Amino acid sequence: MAQEFSEQGAAYDPGARGGSGNVADTAFKAITNLANMATAKLAASSLVESAKNGGFTVTKESADELINTLAKFVDEIRAMEPTLAAFDQQPALGSHPYGQLVARHMYEGANGPQSARAVLKQLETILEMSIEALQRASNQYEETEADTVDALNKTSRSI
Repeated sequence: MAQEFSEQGAAYDPGARGGSGNVADTAFKAITNLANMATAKLAASSLVESAKNGGFTVTKESADELINTLAKFVDEIRAMEPTLAAFDQQPALGSHPYGQLVARHMYEGANGPQSARAVLKQLETILEMSIEALQRASNQYEETEADTVDALNKTSRSI
């Protein structure tokens, strides 16, 4: 199995074919950079504010395509949560000091501010903000908000 992963990794590694570096590794490093995520979040926030103020508009049809694509990414991130729950606790690596040190390091790496889990949460927020901006820019935000209120009202009446 290790050989299979190695071969799959080589298939995506331009360095293995004479290129310069691993594209996936470079992309992951770029999105996990806290400054890049902060910049993306600020840009998404600015996009929402611009849409609120009529700074840009987009047709419903164009917005729908983008919204659907972004929503699929949000769904995929949320679908990862049960898998990521495995990192909610430190792994049991024994009661000796080295095992405890490694377990703590693994836990902090899995849950720290630069962990994949933290980056996914930030990306989820950015995607949701982008969806809101597109909804506002295509005048769908109020419709979505009204539909949500109606659904909540119907649910509360049936309880």
